[in-house]
Amino acid sequence: MPISKKSRIQREHKAADKAGTRAPVKANGLPVKAPKPTSICANCRKEMVSSNLKQLEVHAETHDQKNWPKEKCWPVEFPSAA
Repeated sequence: MPISKKSRIQREHKAADKAGTRAPVKANGLPVKAPKPTSICANCRKEMVSSNLKQLEVHAETHDQKNWPKEKCWPVEFPSAA
């Protein structure tokens, strides 16, 4: 009698676990995505996605623009011109 589908998948998972090549998956079988890189605001310590520059600019506008510009808020994403 041939091996069942469930047993075959379990064997493949065990082999991949031993080899260290098994990718993490959700309960429904979809692969788990890597988390997006984030940055922390230097003023209010709020964590935001660093790839969305428009969102970072809008957040920086909520602070006092004279004393705390976006370059001071996000020094890595917006390096100062000086």
